[in-house]
Amino acid sequence: MSGRLAQMGDERGRTPRWRLALLAGLALLACGLLVCVHGVAQAATERSEGTATCEAILWSLDQLVPAPGEASEDDPASLPVLQLRGVDVVGRLTAKDISLDLPVAALGTDSATVPCLEQGNGNELVVRCQPWHQGASALGSLAKGDEVTFTQVDGATRTYRVADSGVTSQEFDDHFDLLVYYEGQFGGRHWVGCSQSS
Repeated sequence: MSGRLAQMGDERGRTPRWRLALLAGLALLACGLLVCVHGVAQAATERSEGTATCEAILWSLDQLVPAPGEASEDDPASLPVLQLRGVDVVGRLTAKDISLDLPVAALGTDSATVPCLEQGNGNELVVRCQPWHQGASALGSLAKGDEVTFTQVDGATRTYRVADSGVTSQEFDDHFDLLVYYEGQFGGRHWVGCSQSS
């Protein structure tokens, strides 16, 4: 009798394996949720800081950039630079049809905060944005022939016309004069390719 009572006590003292697995699963779920919440909060902070930085740079460009003039055929790597808010800015990209108005930072700048130039083919301008940058998420709504303007910090202006647009997960292999894109949630690159008209 006492042996049976001891065995029952042992069974009560031992936690069944399914309970341990359940507790471990709940702990992993809680950790995952904390990481997710932290990531969302960090993304919101970056977006807020980026928006404030872009707005401040655009305000400075309004004050400092001279009246529009003719653009030279400068290589994107050798465009004139103006340092604003700790960012090397080379110009401003606008498209009135979608209220696109973005400062553009020099080649090699991190695009997490400010849109920036990336390496292209020859003298091609490649601008990488974030979907939350002013008007960037509407790039796909630009129609063929719509006008996009790039104004350098020295006032030189280049005018482009939209030639094509799309979404791709591949590397870009194009011959546009201007390529503007942002990367979507699932890795697809939403892009607009333009030809220079002046």
